[in-house]
Amino acid sequence: MRRLLFLFLFLAARAVQAQQNVPNAGAMYEGEIVTAVDIVTDPHIDVGPLEAMVVQKTGKPYSQKDVDASVTALQATKQFRKVNTIETPEEKGLQLSFVLEPAYYVGIVDFPEAEKRFSYVRLLQVVNYSDENPYDKSFTPVAETALQNFLKANGYFRATVRSETRVDDQNQLVDISFHADMGARARIGTVKIEGPPEPEAAVLIHSVQSLRARFTGGFLKPGKAYSPGRMKDAIDLIKKKLAKQHYLAAKVKPLPLEYHADTNLVDVAIHIDPGPVILVQTVGARLSVLPFVSHQEEKKNVPIYSEGTIDRDLVDEGQQNLVDYFQKKGYFDIQVKTEFEHKADQYSLTYVIDKGKKHKVAQIILQGNTALSRSDLLDHIPVKKSHVWTHGSYSQKLLKTSEENIQALYHDTGYEDVKVTAQVVDREPLLDITFNIVEGPRTLVSDVTITGDETVPYNILAGKTGFQLRAGAPFSPGKLASDRNQITAAYLDNGYLNADVKTTVNRHVDDHNKVDIVFAVTENQLVRISQVLYEGQKRTRLSLLSKTAAINVEAPLSTKQLLESQTRLYDLDVFDWTSVTPKKPITDQTEEETTVKVHEAKRTEIIYGFGFEVSKRGGNVPVGSVAVPGLPPVNIGNNQVAPSEATYASPRGSIEFVRHNMRGLAETASFSLLASRLDQKALASYAFPDFQQTRWNALTTLSYERTTENPLFAANLADVAFQVERVLNKKTNTRLQFRYDFNHTALSELLVPELVLPQDRNVRLSTVSTALIRDTRDKPLDAHKGSYETVNLSITPTALGSSANFVKLFAQYAVYKPVHGMVWASSLRLGLASAFAGSFVPTSELFFAGGGTTIRGFPLYSAGPQRIVPFCNVLVGNAGCVNITVPVGGRQLAIVNTELRFPLKIMPNLGAVIFYDGGNVYSAINFNQFVSNYTNTVGVGLRYTTPIGPIRLDIGRNLNPVPGIGATQYFITLGQAF
Repeated sequence: MRRLLFLFLFLAARAVQAQQNVPNAGAMYEGEIVTAVDIVTDPHIDVGPLEAMVVQKTGKPYSQKDVDASVTALQATKQFRKVNTIETPEEKGLQLSFVLEPAYYVGIVDFPEAEKRFSYVRLLQVVNYSDENPYDKSFTPVAETALQNFLKANGYFRATVRSETRVDDQNQLVDISFHADMGARARIGTVKIEGPPEPEAAVLIHSVQSLRARFTGGFLKPGKAYSPGRMKDAIDLIKKKLAKQHYLAAKVKPLPLEYHADTNLVDVAIHIDPGPVILVQTVGARLSVLPFVSHQEEKKNVPIYSEGTIDRDLVDEGQQNLVDYFQKKGYFDIQVKTEFEHKADQYSLTYVIDKGKKHKVAQIILQGNTALSRSDLLDHIPVKKSHVWTHGSYSQKLLKTSEENIQALYHDTGYEDVKVTAQVVDREPLLDITFNIVEGPRTLVSDVTITGDETVPYNILAGKTGFQLRAGAPFSPGKLASDRNQITAAYLDNGYLNADVKTTVNRHVDDHNKVDIVFAVTENQLVRISQVLYEGQKRTRLSLLSKTAAINVEAPLSTKQLLESQTRLYDLDVFDWTSVTPKKPITDQTEEETTVKVHEAKRTEIIYGFGFEVSKRGGNVPVGSVAVPGLPPVNIGNNQVAPSEATYASPRGSIEFVRHNMRGLAETASFSLLASRLDQKALASYAFPDFQQTRWNALTTLSYERTTENPLFAANLADVAFQVERVLNKKTNTRLQFRYDFNHTALSELLVPELVLPQDRNVRLSTVSTALIRDTRDKPLDAHKGSYETVNLSITPTALGSSANFVKLFAQYAVYKPVHGMVWASSLRLGLASAFAGSFVPTSELFFAGGGTTIRGFPLYSAGPQRIVPFCNVLVGNAGCVNITVPVGGRQLAIVNTELRFPLKIMPNLGAVIFYDGGNVYSAINFNQFVSNYTNTVGVGLRYTTPIGPIRLDIGRNLNPVPGIGATQYFITLGQAF
């Protein structure tokens, strides 16, 4: 969004400047009243003597003759290199500025006091700041007044504002600080409601002082801080109150505030004109079976509720909305009649609804389409055919939209005279919808010519994919505009900021449906960067700014480079506003300075919360399994662990402290604490986005937790890690990581000692690892194309403080290919873990598999070796011992997944898969064991697409079932399997 917004504003600014730089561009304003005339130049120059030379006067109609005479007189002084004019249209007239070069330009604007209460960007809007503005002394008093009015409007009635300027003669910039003596925010004195009789007014006052008003923000009670937001919420609350009494056209507006300076109290008053009583009802059919939902749908579809008035047009609009609403539900013969009466101060509006019988869209027929396929057209038609669980989609509005979409699609493929008409045939209860298409002749491009392109090569103008319009291609006005924009953007990106591209479409005399396209380019001058100026940094180091902006002096002044620089600055996450632009508007200069302006965001965040918790300690996380740190969850079936103590009640609190831009290098330090009776955590981290001024990102974390939430054990968990990462290739999203991690897991008070092997009860792991990751997937949660590859190699030696010596390798390769509207996805995973020096591999570092994301013929983590653990006297309803199968893990992992994902036509967003999962977890690295214990699983599944990823139902059948484990497994979760 930032990139799009920046590009839009930049191109808009270029368009305005181009208009201003054209000779006699001001002639378009001839005759308009000039409200202000300013002379803008070096702030050290007294402009008083120059004002007499300006023939164009304030309050007089704009005259190009007078403006030209003024420019000639000012240039005749020979004090200035050049005289430019800027005409700025305003609501009250035209503001005219004579810019005498070399002028000074506005640098950074700040608000030292006000920005503690309001966002910096909002304050810039208040003072009407914009980039590339020349410094005008008349700007500051106007901005002071605007800022003071803004502060008063927000409750700071005692606020005073003064400006301070800092002139940078070397760079010809003027920085402006607006100092505000805020004072205390005013509080509400009295609250009055005028208009209704006293009893009704008292009821409305009570509504804005109720508990509901407190929670909705409209709490108007004496002593509360005044703010416009509070007033707005109170007015909205009153409108809702009146609407419940059927005053749908009530006029509610605040009266002028009455401020008492001696007490800093402000009396608020609201005037209410209830208007007529408006009774709206729908009869004959409900909009929903639930009364509350039905009323909400009525309010959405009847515009009288939202418009706050009533007239015949709104009545008819509500009627059509109700027709569309029921037609979308399948009632295609819906009839809605209106009964509208007006008596004295009361309106009565009744919508009489006759739904008729429910229909289904049986067929969508396309006739006359020879150039475009049925599938291409159906993708653009919102009218939909019925399926097993739907009646289809149809309404008069959707039908009209379908016609327009088909026509637009044909226009885009060269059929300028296409005609589309829809015909609906009712075969109760079925509807047949036919779109009759008369394509007409196709307009083709005969020749494309670019003139004036003397310096930028054709291949750069055309881009990687080339122009959309080329000889023999269909003609489209939309593609013509797109190609023109492509050429313009190429010139802007190569430093030709005043380049102009005009298009001409010449039709052949002998054949009206053949056209020649001419792009006439006026390149104008190439602009290079003469210097880079940095403004606004207070704590941030200049070295970081210059390295992040990466703007090269003498390089072409490229809009693409400016945009990318601004994006990188935002990505540092220490600025709440950045601007990278030429210092002043581009007219005829061939060199220009670039200004990089930043405003540093607040550095410190403190987040805290306190509460009280009553928790029942239990060993099932989730239900049906028990979880121990470092081990996979153990499935205990329908059994349940009896908690050692039933409930715990205790205070609970958390606090997090975050400090940004440490050392002026965009580094971030954070520290958080969580404390309760059963769980205590501490976490600290330090992030280096530019570690040691290299291209590596780094992160250090330290954490400690003690938990007794699970009655099976008490755990002390400590971890220290340091990681560096570097992006090797942005295009393919390839990253290289190096990581050191030391963690210590100590388990005690084990309720089932056999559940955790002795060697796993007190484990220290000191690991050095490296990982290479390449990710070109289009959507990680639901990839349709691309690939994901990773290789991770680690070593954990006792020489660094570990409990064991071992090495570990894990690699994965997944690829996703579109195939005729389907997606073929495949994944290969391989893991190897080996001890050395006569040591062992801790269970937490072994491989586990089974479940919805690995091998779907096994329950979660149930593939591979298992062992029996007796649960004695700890399960609910069992006085003796119950043997539970516990996964052991393995030193070798091999998993192959492949599946075909395809849409189902029975309803939107629904798809299906057929899949194969192969492999297993193996106790040792051994090829013979790999072959003999290899398992095969086949299955099917459903996918329902949601905005956050597909909801997945998979059913897998293990063709090599293991005794004691069901051969058929099912899984319901979010996201694809891999």
